[in-house]
Amino acid sequence: MKNTADGVPGEQVEPATIPHLGTTWFDRGAGYWLRRIAQGCFQFALLLFAGLVTTAFYAGFWKAVGVPRSARTAVYAVTAVACLLSLVAGFVRTRRAPVEIPTPEQAWREHRSRQRRNAASAVGGRWTVLLLAPVLPAIVAWAIGTWAAPTLARRTAAEIGAREDYERRMREQEERAEAARPLPPRNRAERRHGRR
Repeated sequence: MKNTADGVPGEQVEPATIPHLGTTWFDRGAGYWLRRIAQGCFQFALLLFAGLVTTAFYAGFWKAVGVPRSARTAVYAVTAVACLLSLVAGFVRTRRAPVEIPTPEQAWREHRSRQRRNAASAVGGRWTVLLLAPVLPAIVAWAIGTWAAPTLARRTAAEIGAREDYERRMREQEERAEAARPLPPRNRAERRHGRR
């Protein structure tokens, strides 16, 4: 139990943990920035790897189809422009999209749900890759753009939701402490009765 300034006992409000950041979001110290940077670098490495695999697959696809070298150069140039436009469009669209601010509980539910979806899509997505081969680099560029927008944001949606949840719980705790505080005597007669 924590005592408030008026001597009324109250509970200490602890910040909630959120996925990948724990409670470091509250103080935003060195541990917070290390986690944010490590998480961003890990995600970037995964996307870079996906981009390299996609590029190799894409180049192999056009060779296997039998497109002549000069035509492939034109296709690669068009693909590079499409990738650049797709990357910028994904970044801008994600930046401008309204963000749903989750509570810490919702952030954990979404985190667990995303892990299950990723495992399922890893198995079921192999045939889709073959069908999307001609536009796969642009799709990966879009994914990189949509990844970069929230990753490079000053605060994540989960942090904002956790901060709002913390402030709400602080207000509720202050209201409970205010309600528990005894009322001051209104006149001298009540003060004298209080002393006896």
